[in-house]
Amino acid sequence: MQLQGLMPLYASMKQQNIDRCRFTFLFRKTVFDVMFFIDEKPYELLFGAKGKNFFFERTVHEGFKINTGFDRETYSELCKVLGLKYDPNNPFSPKYLFEEFDNKVPNSVALKDVPTTAQISTYRNIEEEPDKIYFLRWIFHDGIKSNAKPENLDKTRRLLGLKAYNACKRRNISSGWSADPAKEKRDSKYINRIYD
Repeated sequence: MQLQGLMPLYASMKQQNIDRCRFTFLFRKTVFDVMFFIDEKPYELLFGAKGKNFFFERTVHEGFKINTGFDRETYSELCKVLGLKYDPNNPFSPKYLFEEFDNKVPNSVALKDVPTTAQISTYRNIEEEPDKIYFLRWIFHDGIKSNAKPENLDKTRRLLGLKAYNACKRRNISSGWSADPAKEKRDSKYINRIYD
């Protein structure tokens, strides 16, 4: 299925140089926290049902196309989250969910819609120090006494994006993290300094 509603949002993100955005989607009284990542190809959509401990992802292929199917277990859980009862004469089609989503995707994005690393970590499995989700600093390695570890590079990619991952890998830099939200550095000038 093609999600045409993503096209104006994508254009707005590109125009403002925003790689990741976050917005909400209401479907059958269930509020989904949605994140759209365009910093990797194929693009990604993450859907988390607020207050329901349920999450799924969709890969967005060229032409903004997605697969609307679910495996049996995820489909069953989705139906529970939506409060649907099984009706063999009228089974729920996930395509309907995505048609509604396509009609409700916002046309534009602002900097306030960029998700924080803590918000992203809610939906991403982080192996390296999973409690440390607040970006703290860059750690520059000399290549002799220390090097960026693959686990840290993966965490950087999953929480900060592909550009940060590529810069860290190329320049032997690790991302430093804290479990304390008060220590988080959100200053884009500081975060973007590794791209220089």
